[in-house]
Amino acid sequence: MTEIRNIDYNDYVDLVGTAHFTRRSLDDAYRAIRSLKPHDVALELDWNRFRLLNASCVGCSKRESCRGICEFTGAAEALGNVDANIWLIDMTEREMRQRIRSRMTPFEMSRIAFSPYGSWDQDPVRLWERGFKDRVISNTKRQIEASRRFLPSVWRVLIDERNALMAGRLARIVTRKLDEERKPKILTFVGAAHVEGMRELLSNPLTVKEDLRRLGVPFTEPALIRRVAVQED
Repeated sequence: MTEIRNIDYNDYVDLVGTAHFTRRSLDDAYRAIRSLKPHDVALELDWNRFRLLNASCVGCSKRESCRGICEFTGAAEALGNVDANIWLIDMTEREMRQRIRSRMTPFEMSRIAFSPYGSWDQDPVRLWERGFKDRVISNTKRQIEASRRFLPSVWRVLIDERNALMAGRLARIVTRKLDEERKPKILTFVGAAHVEGMRELLSNPLTVKEDLRRLGVPFTEPALIRRVAVQED
């Protein structure tokens, strides 16, 4: 991958933590797009998931009132009729499944049918919708740590490996723009569980390559969807 600079990439990346398919997260995506007016948006998706999410909404009669629109789809729509880059920075679902299967121990497989945590709180989606974002994030961290102890291989893939890959891809986008003497500002939407780890990696970018190597994650380029504004008559 392109040489990572020893800079704080958070200066060029705005991370927005979301809870998928909630009205509040969708509204947060709309507000962030309208406020920052970015020309580069990065999403925690791969090409297949992006295509499926968008295809499921095309022509839907309930589209305007649907509570099931993903904030990633909403962010792409909210860009409007402008020239823009949409970057897809996540690992594919196939890769995730393969990596989990290859890493799980027989002991972990024997435990997978059991929940690693009990009931921490009320329904997190309901809490998120009511505005208790910090509480949901705190609960999620506790659940992640419990799950990390219970099924470490699964959570290594779902959190650690994906954080390293997504941070590396964001650094790649920023570095390329800096090499072209352009000032980047990448508005990035990821699940809330990824924000803290990715911010830490982006603030210490020399550890990104080390993490990718240590975790055995091959670096591949982010997928780019180039949007071109349509000139209206």
